[in-house]
Amino acid sequence: MVQIQTDSHQVAAKHLVSLTCQILFKHGLTEQNAQLVADSLIEANLRGIDSHGIARLPHYLNRIQHQSIKSTPQITVQQVAEACAVVDGDHGLGQLVMAKASDEAVRLARKTGAGWVAVRNSSHCGALAHYGLQIAKQGMIALVFTHVDPMVLPHGSKEPFCGTNPLCIAVAGEGDEHLCLDMATSVVPWNTVANAAHEGGPIPKGWAVDHDGKDTTDASGVAALYPFGGYKGSGLGLMIDMLCCLLGGTPFGPDIPKMYGDPTQHRQLGGLIGAISVNHFTDSQAAQKRVSEMISRWVSLAPADPNVPVQYPGQPEIIEQKHRLEYGVPLGLELFKTLNVLAKEHGVDPLP
Repeated sequence: MVQIQTDSHQVAAKHLVSLTCQILFKHGLTEQNAQLVADSLIEANLRGIDSHGIARLPHYLNRIQHQSIKSTPQITVQQVAEACAVVDGDHGLGQLVMAKASDEAVRLARKTGAGWVAVRNSSHCGALAHYGLQIAKQGMIALVFTHVDPMVLPHGSKEPFCGTNPLCIAVAGEGDEHLCLDMATSVVPWNTVANAAHEGGPIPKGWAVDHDGKDTTDASGVAALYPFGGYKGSGLGLMIDMLCCLLGGTPFGPDIPKMYGDPTQHRQLGGLIGAISVNHFTDSQAAQKRVSEMISRWVSLAPADPNVPVQYPGQPEIIEQKHRLEYGVPLGLELFKTLNVLAKEHGVDPLP
């Protein structure tokens, strides 16, 4: 996982969840929905994915205030085939929309063996691992995709076309073991750069370019990110955009309203969630045992660096979560100030 280097305060996760819940509730969300969004955000922080954690709360509040995100959306489900459905998010918070779509994918998969749900009229939904793991823990293989506005350079181009367009694939092993790959198709998530800009720090060379198309370490001057793996990440990002826009009838690439653009404009984001019922193909307990065996053999490989063990997808996040549950979530000093200003404005207890 990619981290920015900045001075920080350590804050217990429970305080972050409480603050987020209270503020979202004051902005019109039900207690249940506020809790869902808060849990998603702080889970990302605990797993070390600070790009998709509580740092995004001010952005959500700004869009709720400008009514481009509805605090009480009327999310609808239209089943279009035995194993397929479309979820219309009614411009609600993406966490609520994608959670509904995940539940529907699981429901369809329990009946037919696999469920596919296209999403439209959503907004930023946070880390995809949240949905992938929820699906995996119900005996499914999860495939989760979403797209965002143009901020990544196609391989060989000076202009951005697609967003960071992430994907998540998750499957559970025995006990708490699970394989979970959650990754952007850019070198780094855009919001990691946004976090660095908010804290006033630099970014490493090779992440992004400025408005002249030149490599930059100035986080506040980033115009676009590089794709990971050159043409491979570039092509994968385009195909994920296609999956998300085609089935739900949403805008694609350059036509998607910018996350940090006009706050009165609906984002109109799409997504695609798939759930495959393992039990329809093979014994689920035997499958979990096989996943754990695969994990065991993977981590037992001889490391290239004796001081750096081989890790499986999702393991760094599990390790980080255990650490942050014990020692707290690191918040950059500027973010800490921002959140306590929000706390004061909303009449809730500040972060300790």
